[in-house]
Amino acid sequence: MNAICFNRQSFLVQSIFSLCTMPSIKEWASIRYSVLGLGLGLALALILASWPTQAAYNPNLLTVENTTSGVSHTFTIEQLKTDFPQQTYDTHTPWMKEGQKTLFRGPRLIDVLARAGILDSRAIKVIAYDDFISEIRMDEIRTYDPILAVECKCTDGDRMDGLCKAGQELRPIGMLEKGPIFMVWPANRLPSAYTPTRNSIWVFFPVLIRPA
Repeated sequence: MNAICFNRQSFLVQSIFSLCTMPSIKEWASIRYSVLGLGLGLALALILASWPTQAAYNPNLLTVENTTSGVSHTFTIEQLKTDFPQQTYDTHTPWMKEGQKTLFRGPRLIDVLARAGILDSRAIKVIAYDDFISEIRMDEIRTYDPILAVECKCTDGDRMDGLCKAGQELRPIGMLEKGPIFMVWPANRLPSAYTPTRNSIWVFFPVLIRPA
């Protein structure tokens, strides 16, 4: 007799490959749904494998891809602070109360894009740590000059909470505050129509930038 008859590892293997008996109608139905379930499981696994996830990102790193040259530039928070001239904006954001402002500091976005060699792009895509994607036109960047803020001004509350030492002026931006990197725009330069229609350009914790 065929050896498969004596080494049945699963009902599916038994029903499909065994030459001893023909499967019944009920068994054929079970086979059909087993194969269907296996196919759906494999399809889902392939989708999840290709889906961008937080596990692939580090919010303390920013990668800028040059899709033309194939070269990627990755910057740490410290490099964003020390490798580029720093710009300061004392600005309102779309999520602050009326009249409220915060001072932010970081490199100009256009300087970081220039380092990666993608200033000739029509637009960029900015991918955040939570997989949010924002498309920003290069003319917006040149006109309104956003920064990749990595520090914000210390407040009296920060000193009471131990986030800032005596005499410290700036501190890192926490994730609950949209950091450690926060794409900040000078709100007073933006057209009034940008709130709320273009709030998406204020990207929280960006981790990847590439040409659109």
